[in-house]
Amino acid sequence: MVILFFFSPNYLGHPDNYVMANPLVTPPHIVPEWYFLPFYAILRSIPNKLLGVLALLASILVLFFLPFVSFSSFKNLGFNPFSLVNFSFFFFICLILGWIGSKPVMYPFDKIGLVAAFFYFFYFFSQLFFIFFSFLFHTIRSFFLLTNLYQFLKKIFFWFPFV
Repeated sequence: MVILFFFSPNYLGHPDNYVMANPLVTPPHIVPEWYFLPFYAILRSIPNKLLGVLALLASILVLFFLPFVSFSSFKNLGFNPFSLVNFSFFFFICLILGWIGSKPVMYPFDKIGLVAAFFYFFYFFSQLFFIFFSFLFHTIRSFFLLTNLYQFLKKIFFWFPFV
């Protein structure tokens, strides 16, 4: 990947980007660079312009929360098969969005892009769901542990007025 970035950065570029520009003619197919293609696919897959721009911004902003998704004590995905499957699903969806972003806006590609954009956001919502319920589980468990500790201390120090 490093060799690709530093020694041949134009290898993955689209050929239309190297055609001399004519200010009077709009190119038939404008394609951004390959690393913007998944976000471009999300932008194009939503028919409403405002919602498309909001989805584009949300798709970029949600990536900033990726480091905070896992609260596991193991940071390696090899120890957590569920996270490995989840991340593989996310990677596959990003590949599909990148492929769809390079295709013209036609019948099968716009529907595939809409479904892939849905699953892109579904990944993050499912992560939020599991984080919320794991937090809720740990909060309830700590509450019951504290109440059991309180009952235990109450039995031992029954004569102490502050327990």
